[in-house]
Amino acid sequence: MATPRRSLAYGLTANVVILGVVSLFTDISSEMILPILPFFLIQVLGANALIVGVEEGFSDSVVSFMKILSGRFSDIAGKRKRFVGAGYALSTVMKTLFPFARSWPEFIGLRIVERTGKGVRDAPRDALLTESTFPETRGKAFGLHRSMDTAGAIAGPIVTLVLLGTVLASLNVADQYRSVLLLAAIPAALSVLIVLFVHEPTRAPAPRHPLRVTFRGIPRPLLTFIAIASLFSFADFSYAFLLLRAGQSNGTVIVILLYVLYNIVYAVHAFPAGILSDRVGRKPVVLVGYVAFIAMTTLLVFSDALAVLVVAFILYGLEYGMAEGTQRALVADFAPSDIKATVLGAYHTSVGTVKLASGLVAGFLWVAVAPTATFAFGAVTATFAAVALSLWSPGAKS
Repeated sequence: MATPRRSLAYGLTANVVILGVVSLFTDISSEMILPILPFFLIQVLGANALIVGVEEGFSDSVVSFMKILSGRFSDIAGKRKRFVGAGYALSTVMKTLFPFARSWPEFIGLRIVERTGKGVRDAPRDALLTESTFPETRGKAFGLHRSMDTAGAIAGPIVTLVLLGTVLASLNVADQYRSVLLLAAIPAALSVLIVLFVHEPTRAPAPRHPLRVTFRGIPRPLLTFIAIASLFSFADFSYAFLLLRAGQSNGTVIVILLYVLYNIVYAVHAFPAGILSDRVGRKPVVLVGYVAFIAMTTLLVFSDALAVLVVAFILYGLEYGMAEGTQRALVADFAPSDIKATVLGAYHTSVGTVKLASGLVAGFLWVAVAPTATFAFGAVTATFAAVALSLWSPGAKS
């Protein structure tokens, strides 16, 4: 088991701060792209909402398989940093190619490889965060990481808004979008350089068991939680559908501002949620996130008025702020130390694999039935997950 270095302040180590800065720049890059991505696919590359759902779901599902592979390989190697760096580098290279895509199948191919970079880095990075913290401040560390990540997510769409309203204003829509995609590669490249400053904690390599996707050895309460989290992940369809819903009655500026609002709420709640989960346990904090999602999807079933959209995007930010980092901290609590990255990879794989089905169902309902049907599906499915979580007994650790 790795021993964290002495903390800098508030029980947080240098690695936690550095990895947070890496995520800050990575998300500036990614979130410059994300608020225009569904519109780029539909307006420029000729896709529809079903294709958008499949693209988001398929890219998340394919990358999820990389997470358990990279997690296991980093356990065996006893090293995390090389996998983290390689993942960020792969994503950066693919982002530089985004603006040159001329069809939606071509873009989807690039997007899948870019998300594979995320899959390579996520489980080793989470394990590195865990090994760089003390148990009593782990929720705080994960919360800080998500807050810095989302601070970049606030800056990213604001940069896009400024670019679209100033230096790119004279271009046509297609060239505007392609220019934003190209410029987004700059902060991504900076994040790769910052990874070089991460310290590799000393730890013994894990035994070389056969490499396979397995849940064997994972404590039963954690297995049950992973199943519940996967059900909720199935309900929690891509953010793109919220943007498309907002775009039905509003222009690009309003849509991006709503997306900024979501990220602000996310950033404001992620760090306090981590601290709160250290004090009261992970389960009640995650449950609040689930309930916020149910409320958000229910609202959007009935209206796309601007006031309703504002409340909905606030609830969406609350959901992610309360649930995402806290769920990962809960998994880290239960994971045996010698297979920690493997368990985190299994968690990411489980919740990610269902995203393809989620995107397919959400996109099909949008195109074949009505946009409101997509949100009804999310609300009903998430309710089942929330009920299951409320009945779940986490055991002694959380």
